[in-house]
Amino acid sequence: MGKKEKLYLVLDTETATLPFADSIARTAKEKQNIAIAKPLVYDIGWTICNRKGEIRETKEFLVQETFFVPQVFNTAYYRDKRPQYMERFEKGEIKSKPWNEIIELLLKDLRKVEFCAAYNAAFDFKKAIPFTERYIKAIYSTWYQKWEDRQYKACKDIAVGNNNSKNEEYLTPIFDLRNEEFSIVDLWGYACERLINNNRYKKFCLDNGIVSPGGFYFKSSAESVYKYLLKDNKFIEAHTALEDAKIETTILSKILAKGSVKPKIQAFPFRTLGQTVDYVLEKKIKNEEHLKLLINILTENLKGREISAYTSRLENTILNLKNEL
Repeated sequence: MGKKEKLYLVLDTETATLPFADSIARTAKEKQNIAIAKPLVYDIGWTICNRKGEIRETKEFLVQETFFVPQVFNTAYYRDKRPQYMERFEKGEIKSKPWNEIIELLLKDLRKVEFCAAYNAAFDFKKAIPFTERYIKAIYSTWYQKWEDRQYKACKDIAVGNNNSKNEEYLTPIFDLRNEEFSIVDLWGYACERLINNNRYKKFCLDNGIVSPGGFYFKSSAESVYKYLLKDNKFIEAHTALEDAKIETTILSKILAKGSVKPKIQAFPFRTLGQTVDYVLEKKIKNEEHLKLLINILTENLKGREISAYTSRLENTILNLKNEL
């Protein structure tokens, strides 16, 4: 009798937020703060795969209580994808279910696997699914209005950066779902550690402008890593749950090809790569085009900012880069 194949579950969620976020937020940044702190899942998908990345099963669902409620779905960053979703829904390519039914199916699949994984797993397993659980419980309760009133007050604080809520278990690699526990592997941290912490990736990023908006860090998103692995800078992530879970499944297989993994969630894993400026200023790898790219990005970052220690740092960094040209 052959050895039983080890399987892994790779999950992704697409989220909106509470329907009153737009009335509270005065800027895009304030809305983003709320959306990150209070995510409501409207699209959830996962794969079950082996260590080679061969997919054995897939599932994807639109959440009835969020996707089909315009006041909720319209808060989503990717709300313009609704026609694409509806076309797939009408063709039977994606199904819709109530949240509680989806979670029962997810639990059934989680019991089959060695661990569950996601790219930026803390968001999916520690924020998006747990908060959606609380929301669904509230909307089917007699005390919804009291719950919403508390959330409204919390969102006003979050919008302006006064989020005092704490989650002591945020980095604990355990997914606690309805009194069952499952091990979590964060693909973001392992990708930064095993796949992209090298000069080839950093050069690829700078050659293609794949850096953070501020310019100081290399991007390390699933899309960026997948571009590098495929050597295809034209690749664009679908930002739908199952399609994104599929590319993350490939990333998992590349990670596992370099050795076994342990349950782990790491804070700010992109810092493992170091800063862009330090990279380009190393004499052996200095590149004029890279220098010009960072000068342009950092200069844009400086525009419109009030004088502070941060702007002084930006000015000094720009000067140092210009001196190397």
